[in-house]
Amino acid sequence: MAMAQKFKLSAVLFGHSLDVRSVVVSANNSIISGSRDKTAKFWNPNNINTGYSLVQTYQDQKNFVITVLYLEPTAEFPDGLVITGGNDNIIYVYKPSEPFATFTFKEHSNAVSSLSKCSSTNSFLSGSWDCTAKSWALNKTGSTMTFTGHAAAIWAVVQLVDSRVVTASADKTIGIWNCEGVRLNSLSGHTDCVRGLLDLPELHQFVSVANDATVRVWSYSGDSLNVYYGHTNYIYSIARCKGAGENCFVTSDEDRTVRFWRNGVNVESFQLPAQSVWSVACLSNGDIVTGSSDGVVRVFTQSESRYADQATVNKFTEEVEVLTKQSTQEIGGYKISDLPGKEALYDPGRKPGQMKMIREGGGVVAYTWVEDGDKSHWEKVGDVLGSTNKTNQDKTMFEGKAYDFVFSVDVEDGKPPLKLPFNRGDDPYQAAHTFLAKNVLPSSYLEQVVDFILKNTREQYVAPSTEYVDPFTGQSRYTPSGTANSQGVTGTNLDPFTGGSSYSTSVNSSRQGSSSNIPSQGIKFFPINTYRTFEMGDSKVILIKLKEFNEKCGDGKNPPINEAHLEELVKLCNGPPDDPNVFDTLFKLLEWPDEIVFPAIDVIRMAVRYKKNNEIIASANNGILLQKLLSFVSDSCRIANNVIVALRTLSNLFVHECGEELVFEHRFDLVENITTLGSLNKNGQIALATLLLNLSVATLKKRDELGISVLADVIPDILTKLSDPESQFRSYVALGTLLTSASSLQAAEVKTKVKSNPGFVSALQSHLMSGQNDLENKRRNCACQVQDIISISF
Repeated sequence: MAMAQKFKLSAVLFGHSLDVRSVVVSANNSIISGSRDKTAKFWNPNNINTGYSLVQTYQDQKNFVITVLYLEPTAEFPDGLVITGGNDNIIYVYKPSEPFATFTFKEHSNAVSSLSKCSSTNSFLSGSWDCTAKSWALNKTGSTMTFTGHAAAIWAVVQLVDSRVVTASADKTIGIWNCEGVRLNSLSGHTDCVRGLLDLPELHQFVSVANDATVRVWSYSGDSLNVYYGHTNYIYSIARCKGAGENCFVTSDEDRTVRFWRNGVNVESFQLPAQSVWSVACLSNGDIVTGSSDGVVRVFTQSESRYADQATVNKFTEEVEVLTKQSTQEIGGYKISDLPGKEALYDPGRKPGQMKMIREGGGVVAYTWVEDGDKSHWEKVGDVLGSTNKTNQDKTMFEGKAYDFVFSVDVEDGKPPLKLPFNRGDDPYQAAHTFLAKNVLPSSYLEQVVDFILKNTREQYVAPSTEYVDPFTGQSRYTPSGTANSQGVTGTNLDPFTGGSSYSTSVNSSRQGSSSNIPSQGIKFFPINTYRTFEMGDSKVILIKLKEFNEKCGDGKNPPINEAHLEELVKLCNGPPDDPNVFDTLFKLLEWPDEIVFPAIDVIRMAVRYKKNNEIIASANNGILLQKLLSFVSDSCRIANNVIVALRTLSNLFVHECGEELVFEHRFDLVENITTLGSLNKNGQIALATLLLNLSVATLKKRDELGISVLADVIPDILTKLSDPESQFRSYVALGTLLTSASSLQAAEVKTKVKSNPGFVSALQSHLMSGQNDLENKRRNCACQVQDIISISF
């Protein structure tokens, strides 16, 4: 019997501007792709050569498209249907020829991460980061069933041939459910997030893949039958290979590799010129389709008649070889393969002058963000040349001298770039002076050239000292409040938002940018093991606001609360009460309309700093308080004051055992909610980052392995959405605390998850290259310490 041909490139489909996160195929070999560029695309074979033609683009999704699905034609929908799901929590259903959705489903409360077919006609399944899976029928206005029980995001869902539903979750388990939503079994075996599922109906088996780099085979009865090894990093996707046998499938992963499996043996593998191969699918002719982080869809075939032309194959082979070589190369300490490709230039810069190092061709190119209204853009600065040996023993020669860096700088359009050499340890000002004098450039360029050198060589960073200094106060230890009535209050963080004389969520400008407590570059920012609180507030101002709102709440049946009771109530802000009945008044205020309840929540924020108050408030009221806080910390809350005071109150609850247990018990609900939050102002961002920091401390304190794993996913994602330097700094402290305080196994898991998050890596790179004021410098130095631990080079 003749040996099968090796897989070889057949077609390259360009059109997406960012990562292609999902690919699926139709029976007639059309391809549907979904991307982080917020679009899905439909491609048909062009019937001329091996290529494909783009026939439709779907753009309803308001955020990243994570998953796509194609339903084959029925009598009702003779062209079939295209379905997309993404980070806007919405499912859209399209007729293939129409760019706008025919059906829209909005029940999920977090990103839709998985779509798959149901056994019945015109129906499908969805999985979500909201920890649920749902079944849908197109003749129904809502879901027909919800599968609830996982403790973390669901990454995959399939229906077996016997009609049972199987879910794969970030909680490391696989759930098996009947059609009525009852969980029949929970399978354990994977040691990390389970990412993909595949049904093998002829064998009455199914297969799972996970972040632990293993492929596991399960019987329909739930028995673990086999474990296949071969991948070296997260496995993102699995698909059935059609026509290749009943036990053949293909997988893809974070090590740039696609692997073809037959009867448990990895018979072939090939690499792509992209860091992540997010998704694979198989055409009816046996060809493999891939979607990857470089924004390209590719088709691979074993049929010689469908090979791409030789020039295309040669270019692909060269790109793979370059990236493979770059995985062992560094330029001045920057690992080239870890740098983003040109697709990163589709994301706008955060501020003028921001620098990005881009992997381009066989080298590295520096770009800077130029603000120009609607014409803002990334502008090429020049090539970055330097040593490519990991030991950094070899250097780049320039004019007979060896240098760590030789930058190629475009100074003037139409003229060749100028060479700017630099060695680590050199005085950047002297190097800049020499460069300007040699090239007869104005001295006014000095600071700009120095800034360029520092940003692109990380010369401004110094090794962290071993002495621990509190990252918020700058002190050598975290000093508790020394007031006589502190009652054991932890921390002296001043609330920089309300201040002592105003009841407002505006920033106290006198505190922003202050340098008095900004630590130096040598400070070790983490780990920390104490909780951070929001301390400041004026009970007199809160009382005025309570009285104002109290007048608005009275009616014939429910008269206003006696003002004397309100006066007693605000005394909780400064310690335990003389009259315990005051808590009845507090809980009654929680019944106020959402539009005016925030000063009552702020009383709680200040009250729970004291142990007795914390115990009573956390243990009473049948959990109504926590449910109220959770409702405010979600995307459904449109009242900014409520979001901010709720985040601060949750942070303060941690400082005593009862409040700590209350929040910790509901940590997954809380994390689920905060991942749905929309844009926040500076006050909200700092409150959110502080809460994440406290959750990290609590999770480590209680050795909560699942909690650590969840926060390792959540904190990097949230950090990328923050724009305030102080908030970003606190998020880095939280992440650094996880990295340095978790067990070695858990720390390795955190490190792997952080490094595999492209959005976070891009944000980290940006923060390492910025520092216009004290707050940004503090953030930069903390980011540098995180970078040192996770070993990402730029």
